[in-house]
Formats: sequence, C-alpha cells, structure tokens
Amino acid sequence: MRTLLLLLMLWSVVLVGPLGCTSGVPRHFAQSLAADTHLGWRSAPENQLALSLATATGVAQVELHPLPDQFTLVTLELPGMRRVEAVQWQGDSGQSTTLYDGEDGLEGVSLQKRGHGFRLQLQLSAMYYLCDGGVLTVIGQRR
Repeated sequence: MRTLLLLLMLWSVVLVGPLGCTSGVPRHFAQSLAADTHLGWRSAPENQLALSLATATGVAQVELHPLPDQFTLVTLELPGMRRVEAVQWQGDSGQSTTLYDGEDGLEGVSLQKRGHGFRLQLQLSAMYYLCDGGVLTVIGQRR
C-alpha cells in the first residue's frame, strides 16, 4: 500500500508538476499527423511553443490544438530539410492560407537557415491563424 501511494504521488508530480504548477512543456498543444513525421519538444518560455519536426518525405504535418491567448511565438526546428518550399495552414473550419511561399511570408513569419536545416518562427499576424488550432504543413526537401 505504501508503494502504491508513493507511485501515485510521483505520478502526480510528473503530470502536474511540483507544488501544483503546470509542466513547462505543453505537450497537449500539438501532435504529429503523418507517420513519417517525428515531433520533438524544446524548452521555451511560458508564452511560447517550441517544436522540432523531422520527416522522411520532406512534408511535415502537425496538428495544433487551440493555443492560450498569451502565446506570442511558435518556433519549429526543421532539421534535415534542404529547402523549405512552403508553409501552409488549414484551420479546423476548413479555411486555409499560405504562411510562407518559398520566398516571402506573412508578417511575423521568419525562416532562418541553420546548419543542417531551418528554424521557422511564427508570431504577430501569423499567430492569428494558429490560435484557434488546425493543421500546419511544412513542405520542403529532405537532405
């Protein structure tokens, strides 16, 4: 009985965090949609979401659940992509938009080359699309 109680206490600390605080990694905000897309998590400040997307086909898809209003930045590390051709968004109600077309992006969309891949940052007007949830698709070329 004592062992069961100890396991329950440890489990609650892992899920909820120490002293009732929420965990620093908001894993319930996103999930991979494609079997070949690996979704990883990065540490980030409370008002940001940082993910890593790796794909075998060059097309990565992740479903984002509605984000809290205080979120101001979503960062995606895209390791292994040779080139990013487009970033598309499709909302839950069917509306879609191109956030980045291979050359230009909406205000608040920035793409930086980093060693063996890219870093995509979405903020400002791009967050308007992300806040209600939907599917984010990154189309690129794999190394």
